[in-house]
Amino acid sequence: MPKPGKSTSSASRIEADQERKALTRTKILAAAVRVVAEKGVTTAVIDDFIRAAGVARGTFYNYFRNTEQVLEAAAQWLEDDLIVSIDEVLAPIDDPVERMTLGMRLWLRKARGDRAWCAFVARFRYHGSLVEEVLARDIGGAVRTGRVSVPGPAVARDLIVGTIREAMGRMSDSTVPIAYLDDLVRAILRSLGVDAEWIAAALDKPVPAMPRKPRDVR
Repeated sequence: MPKPGKSTSSASRIEADQERKALTRTKILAAAVRVVAEKGVTTAVIDDFIRAAGVARGTFYNYFRNTEQVLEAAAQWLEDDLIVSIDEVLAPIDDPVERMTLGMRLWLRKARGDRAWCAFVARFRYHGSLVEEVLARDIGGAVRTGRVSVPGPAVARDLIVGTIREAMGRMSDSTVPIAYLDDLVRAILRSLGVDAEWIAAALDKPVPAMPRKPRDVR
């Protein structure tokens, strides 16, 4: 018969081990971001990440198989970090179309203001899990209002993500005027069938500052 407290002790050890693994993974991702900021995406190699993170080679390979995998994970990590900040701003807003509009404006301003972050994130196709979760929630809500006229949430999602990804590629290479950002959001919303007068009023509102500075690539 197990001694009293044994199960609790085992659970605590499992929890502590999971926390240690999560911290090590984050340490490697943060190191990858620093390395890329210094050397660029195309020249960074696994040995650079290992040295910057201060971990053993075997430890690195416990988490990632190759350079592409760690860079993709780092990009998703950066995206999720930003979406947490954006979601804090959106929290008081109930209207899903307004949430979607402001979310795009905030994301694009981050991309324009941090070219290295923009280039890092734009390189990879897949988004972080939190990004997709927030997108699905707000796009789904917008479609249900009937103010967005597209065949379904998947079409709306791909139109938004595809357009913004192309814009991020442009912003990675050159500086765009600030007006470009809202012009892009206006074009996306019009493509989704949102009323032009509503769009004009929404884009006339100032863009609020985020409550904390999202992780950058510097």
